[in-house]
Amino acid sequence: MRRLCELQTVRAGLIGSRTEWMNRIGSGLVDNSARQLAAATVAHLTTQLEAVDKAITETIDQDAELRRRRSLLLSVAGVGETLASVLIAELPEPGVLRRSSEVVAYAGLKPSHHRSGTSIDRLTRISKIGNAVLRAALFMPALAAMRFNPAVAALAARLKSAGRLKPKQVVVAAMRKLLVLCFGVLKTGKRFTCAVAMPSP
Repeated sequence: MRRLCELQTVRAGLIGSRTEWMNRIGSGLVDNSARQLAAATVAHLTTQLEAVDKAITETIDQDAELRRRRSLLLSVAGVGETLASVLIAELPEPGVLRRSSEVVAYAGLKPSHHRSGTSIDRLTRISKIGNAVLRAALFMPALAAMRFNPAVAALAARLKSAGRLKPKQVVVAAMRKLLVLCFGVLKTGKRFTCAVAMPSP
């Protein structure tokens, strides 16, 4: 587990550095030599990222408990190898967080509310007081889950039809839902099923 956490730390650093250099290239490096060196840096970081991902997979493969958790997480539509690995490394050990509301708060995805004379208790933004790595890892999988996970898709459709939230807020709600589903399979030890995740009509 220590090795997995350290590898995830290295991975987060590589992702951040690669994104920074890609942004520099996209922001208008004019000199050809500078662009070539920047592109070489991106290529090197990409190679290192592939090596870290391989090491993460091997680390999980070598441990029965980590393999079990990964299998449970991969049963949730929208969760891939990368998110599963991040969740295993970043979430506290089973039993530390007891309720879904606690895991949502831990990830900094708990919605905050706006109060004023003209708008009372209006949902505005997430708290962001929590695990930023988890939030970043959940974004793209949540978009996939809005299409392919019936429980997340139903939530997104309901929120969109209500018309109260902006598109970004709907995505954040999908991130929360996906995280709760992942927490559920880890807590119960049972693979994801729509029958359990979606309430009866």
